Amino acid sequence: MPVATAEASLVQDSKPHVPEPTPEELLYNAAREAASGGEAGRALSIYRELLQLKPDHVRARNNMALLLDRRGDSDEALKQLDRCQAIDPSNVDVLINRGAVLGSAGKYEAAAVELRKALDIEPTNIEAHFNLGLLMSRRGLWAQGLPYLRRAIELDPGRPAAFLHLGDALNHVDDLRGALQAYQKAVELAPANGNAYYGLGVVYDRMNQPEEAGQMYRRSRELAMH
Repeated sequence: MPVATAEASLVQDSKPHVPEPTPEELLYNAAREAASGGEAGRALSIYRELLQLKPDHVRARNNMALLLDRRGDSDEALKQLDRCQAIDPSNVDVLINRGAVLGSAGKYEAAAVELRKALDIEPTNIEAHFNLGLLMSRRGLWAQGLPYLRRAIELDPGRPAAFLHLGDALNHVDDLRGALQAYQKAVELAPANGNAYYGLGVVYDRMNQPEEAGQMYRRSRELAMH
């Protein structure tokens, strides 16, 4: 009777070895979990702890900047994004976030520079196109914002905010049919969007359709009350 060799008796482990997460990874995941759970203060504390261990952790510093901006501290948010940029000057996410924060702070020219840099690096970046379109709208440059908003929609046809802002821009350049279609698409994608219904009301008013306009205004008010 043949005797089994030592090699034949070995059991092969088919599972790949998974390395233990580093302390930085554990902190990063904990901060993201806290932020997604609405615990912004806790998330900021964890990010600061992580950055004490690893000051060049760009993703952590970038995320912390976004949380600071949402809390109204745009100056500190920009300081953190400046540090991110010093570490990784070509980071598209950082460029877009700097553009968004600068735009919210009313620094439109500086914001446009950052967003265009992002598009130079990544021409099909949806966020860069969307934020440039939004930025032009905020400046009242409605016609200039249209190509960016349209391109954002081409790249992501399921974004209701892009259709909403496209409707606003088209309304301001007197393309009422186009504005109507854009607002209708925004409502289709986000039926609880009261701003889109209000936009529809404005367009119907301008098209001398008061009954339809009244219906849209009423629906917008109803949604605002919920």
